[in-house]
Amino acid sequence: MRIRFVILILLCACTMFAAEITPQAGPTISVSITGFVQNPGVYQMLPVNRLSDLLMCCGGVPARSIEETKNDSIQESVPNQVVTPGPSLKEEKCPYDYPKTMALRTVQLSRGGKKLFYDVLKFYRMGDDSQNPFLKDGDVVLISAVMEYVSISGGVNYPCEIQYNAGDKLQDIIDYAKGTSYDADLSAVNIYRFAENKIDFKLISLDLLQNPAQYGFALQAGDVCVVPQISDVLHRQKVKISGQVKHPGEYIITSKTTLADLIQQAGGVNSRGDLASLVHYNSYLNERNNAYLNQLLQSNLGSMTPLEYTYLRTNLQQMKGKYSFDVKKFAETEGKEANPILRDGDRVFVPERMDMVIVSGQVRHPGLIQWVQGKDWNYYVEQAGGYTNYRKHAKGRLIRGDSGNWIKPGKRIQIMAGDTLFVPSQSDRALWTDIKEGITLLSSVITIIVGLRALSTN
Repeated sequence: MRIRFVILILLCACTMFAAEITPQAGPTISVSITGFVQNPGVYQMLPVNRLSDLLMCCGGVPARSIEETKNDSIQESVPNQVVTPGPSLKEEKCPYDYPKTMALRTVQLSRGGKKLFYDVLKFYRMGDDSQNPFLKDGDVVLISAVMEYVSISGGVNYPCEIQYNAGDKLQDIIDYAKGTSYDADLSAVNIYRFAENKIDFKLISLDLLQNPAQYGFALQAGDVCVVPQISDVLHRQKVKISGQVKHPGEYIITSKTTLADLIQQAGGVNSRGDLASLVHYNSYLNERNNAYLNQLLQSNLGSMTPLEYTYLRTNLQQMKGKYSFDVKKFAETEGKEANPILRDGDRVFVPERMDMVIVSGQVRHPGLIQWVQGKDWNYYVEQAGGYTNYRKHAKGRLIRGDSGNWIKPGKRIQIMAGDTLFVPSQSDRALWTDIKEGITLLSSVITIIVGLRALSTN
């Protein structure tokens, strides 16, 4: 039994030791790459490496192009070190954008006295393995620079400039751009064909929907293809609703969607929601910078006119971007009246029903007081424990919960649920400051009286 146990331990130790030993890479092959590449030279590769591995090794193609391939057949074998590399430009500022200007559509591979040409870009963009062959010992790869381009932009998934090859069709360049996007308007594809002076051009418009045969339109070097995008599709109008609704979240609307339609899509208001206190505002207007308001905020209050001060105070008290409509009528008629049309970026908030009044400021017990229909200012102050000794003798202000407006309380002013009663405090003033101001005022009055008597005597 002991012998078996010792043998088992020895086998486990050998297995762990073998796992730590790096296996040999196996036989290697020598492959040369030259031409318009960043690091030309002779590279020691593995038999499982492909042409794309050699391009990545010489620094000619960024890793982003490899990630775009989306092909499971790509080998992840890492090439070995360079045997006789050319001069490296990595340490210096490279004057060329090699990945952009390498002619990847016409890569020449010399093998056994034959010259083979591969479109490696087709492998990167479309995952065509036939354009990415396995390497063999003695291969010589020649990369030239791109001399002629065509470009495509607009409603495609990969706007780009592409190496032009004789015989290219419109469908070819669309394929290299990874197809048209969901918002592409294929009924008005424009091709700009420039003259020899590179300034004047001829506009060629194609309707690919009515005439699919135009996908085979023959391109020329320098052509610029623009696929228009449908703005209504590109920018879908969206609104958000939150609060006490059954399905809060983001919804797509049309130019005719109303507030009642949105609430219906959201499943309606739940049992805790207060539809009469709904808040509807536009987020774009709410976040928009008000240059004049910012200027007033940086100004001295003493330099403001009464009108400017009122404008400043009102804007700070009220919510920006809030829509003005009869919310109570909207709630009473269940959206049949006072039902506004929604706009892109609108936000709707349905608060929880709260039949309370907020009493704040200089009262003994500030907080929430149960709202009672018809009760006045004095009732809620008494419920909050009465005034403190530090309160300002004049009555405070009533802040409406639905609008944020500050109003002076009175007998005819009804206090509603959600309103806030604010009792201000006395201003901190020193006795000596009051005496100095009184003396200054008295001296001014005496000066005026003396002046008037002098004028009357003369």
